[in-house]
Amino acid sequence: MSRRSRYAWISAFLLTAALAQDVTQNVPKLSGFTYWPAAKLKSYPSVLKAKEPTVRGTTKTMMAAERLGDHGGYSFMEERRDVDGVPEIHAHLDDVFIVQDGEATLLYGGRIEGGQELRPGETRGGRIVGGTMQKVAAGDLAVVPAGMPHQTIVPKGKSYTFMVIKIEKK
Repeated sequence: MSRRSRYAWISAFLLTAALAQDVTQNVPKLSGFTYWPAAKLKSYPSVLKAKEPTVRGTTKTMMAAERLGDHGGYSFMEERRDVDGVPEIHAHLDDVFIVQDGEATLLYGGRIEGGQELRPGETRGGRIVGGTMQKVAAGDLAVVPAGMPHQTIVPKGKSYTFMVIKIEKK
């Protein structure tokens, strides 16, 4: 692995770890009926692109997220990325991805080698071995159950905007 690609991977890992930590903090609490009109949801590719580039420390990335809310056992987040995610596995959360714009490949299944447990039940980093690839594009929906390794791979020069609903598995 070249020095540049190693730096890019480490930067992506640190950003994803930071975002993962942010997902559980400062999330608007939702109660009762919640409604997001189609126009609001359709605006996210450009709204999130306007937030880019994101800079954390000395790392610049083309990734932005907005936490829409937490409803107890499930939460909603909009995310746009022009870079790959890192392998991750959540022991107690199902991820439901609704692709709104762009394209990516979801690598899922298999096992993670070399990942770091960031907190109990939450591992990120390393690489997925023995996984399956599924291309996704606007309009697609994918469900990654708790306990299944997964990673988003974004083609160079492309972007991917999606809503993820995280559902706590009891």
